[in-house]
Amino acid sequence: MKSNINPDYETPFMPANMKKSVRRIFLVLLMTTIGCYGKSLPQTPASSVSQASASWLTDITQPTGLAFSRDGGSIQAFEMPQIMGSGGGMFDYDGDGDLDIFLIGGGDYPLSSTSPQVTSRLFRQEADGHFVDVTEESGLKNTGYGMGIAVGDADNDGDLDVFLSNAGDDRFFVNKGNGVFIDHTPAAGVSDPNWSTACSFVDFDRDGWLDLVVVNYVDYFPGSPCYDRSGRRDFCGPQSFKGTVDRLYRNKGVTSEAGGPLFEDHTVVSGLAGAVGKGLGVMCADFNDDERPDILVANDMEPNRLWIQQKNGTFRDEAVVRGLSVNQQGQAEANMGVVFDDLNRDGRFDVLITHLRGESNTLWQGEQGGLYYDITPQTGLGPASISMTGFGVTSIDLNLDGRLDLLIVNGHVKRPGGLQRDSSATRDFWSDYAQPNQLFLQTAPGVFRNELQLAGTFTETNSVARGLIRGDIDNDGDLDLLVTTANGPARLYRNDAPRDGAWLLIRVIDAKRCRDAYGARVTVECGDQKWTQFVQPSSGYLSHHDPRLHFGLGGATEVKRITVHWPLRGGDIAEEFTDVKLNQSVELRRGTSTQ
Repeated sequence: MKSNINPDYETPFMPANMKKSVRRIFLVLLMTTIGCYGKSLPQTPASSVSQASASWLTDITQPTGLAFSRDGGSIQAFEMPQIMGSGGGMFDYDGDGDLDIFLIGGGDYPLSSTSPQVTSRLFRQEADGHFVDVTEESGLKNTGYGMGIAVGDADNDGDLDVFLSNAGDDRFFVNKGNGVFIDHTPAAGVSDPNWSTACSFVDFDRDGWLDLVVVNYVDYFPGSPCYDRSGRRDFCGPQSFKGTVDRLYRNKGVTSEAGGPLFEDHTVVSGLAGAVGKGLGVMCADFNDDERPDILVANDMEPNRLWIQQKNGTFRDEAVVRGLSVNQQGQAEANMGVVFDDLNRDGRFDVLITHLRGESNTLWQGEQGGLYYDITPQTGLGPASISMTGFGVTSIDLNLDGRLDLLIVNGHVKRPGGLQRDSSATRDFWSDYAQPNQLFLQTAPGVFRNELQLAGTFTETNSVARGLIRGDIDNDGDLDLLVTTANGPARLYRNDAPRDGAWLLIRVIDAKRCRDAYGARVTVECGDQKWTQFVQPSSGYLSHHDPRLHFGLGGATEVKRITVHWPLRGGDIAEEFTDVKLNQSVELRRGTSTQ
């Protein structure tokens, strides 16, 4: 398969003659792939936006006081968790109406058992837009080797709780409602000693209580030696280790003696225990339009799994029959970050997954009946991503023209061929793995153009980027971006793109449960045009986004209606809201429509 010949994931002990053959095959496939893309790539029309010299994305990290830098750990260790990096989160932890930021630290792996350190940090946004480190006073202190984050109101008490995945025992923190968290992990029943990566809250059984999905990566052994193609030590790839089983925890809807939610391990009962994998990405959504939440797991160098929920509450992997297992050549890829969105506005959700250097990022178009087709060659995404290793990804309408754009952050996991730098030199070590990020503007339905000039330092600066988090950090009606790296500072970018249309920022609340309605589907209609989005803030790479839905509406002059499909047991219930004005932030609460 293609993943077995990728130069970034070469088997560490491959014989020399086999290596030469593999490289030759890889080059043939790479040239064939590029040629295929070159023949089928559509001609994109000129963008309707002004190609002004001013950057659309402005780095406001330093002006806002967001001081965080992830320590990648010892450069001599080459421990795999170091290079995989971590995600991050934007959420309003204290309920004051603006987004706060949680960033996940690293350091040497494995962590010292005698002197655990808190490297992840919580930053509270002040009224003036500055960020203050409140980790100690908040109690949100992760002593594990951090990877990902999921945020949700697991006890339906009106504030946000936090789950943190680790390379080792995970952590779950309950928000006590006064800006203080308590570590509720042992009592909650969600600790897992495996290397956990992506995680997500989802009410899979639609009983009103948020359940939890935790994706596990490889069964990693610290100290395992791996080498690059020139025989130098380098980070291992997933092919050197066995996969593990992902976890599903069902929220029992009761409070434990410790004063927080209680979960039960539903992995075996659900059917997820029937397969192992090397998961890095997850998306919990309704993939086959039957009103039941499903689970997509993006596996590294292995076929993806699409766990479709059956009528009896169990799950069955239908990735192969629905088209999401492999790409159009039948090849498993190094799957990492995930987007689930209606990218071409045809009323059906599409799937984009980022991949390794030598593979293109892949876009599957959603079709009726829950089927998906790899249409990457027709999108313009292929050639620009062949040389990149993509991790974090998100879809947002940067300039409010009514079309979703794509932003992807990149960074190698192995040194590219031809580098002769001394890997022991601190100043050179991480730069060997650094790459620029990318902005793809959607210029026609389903067609994207790689823009190198518009995004300023976002695309001009090389880094070993991993997480990409979206949210309206300044509440001005457009989405801003936060980038995390495997080693180095996190960067916060303000959206300063020219506005080519109207907008709405919508928070969807299940009033009965006092929380964001994860799993709701929202359609905005303006005249004869429609935009549809899905409430699920856990996506991309190991990250949690602003749960509010942002709609760029182009030239719309008024809202005809907004339809919310509430995810309730016993059937999908639709509710229409009509008295909504453009260019504002609104809350839509279940049961409050005038219709």
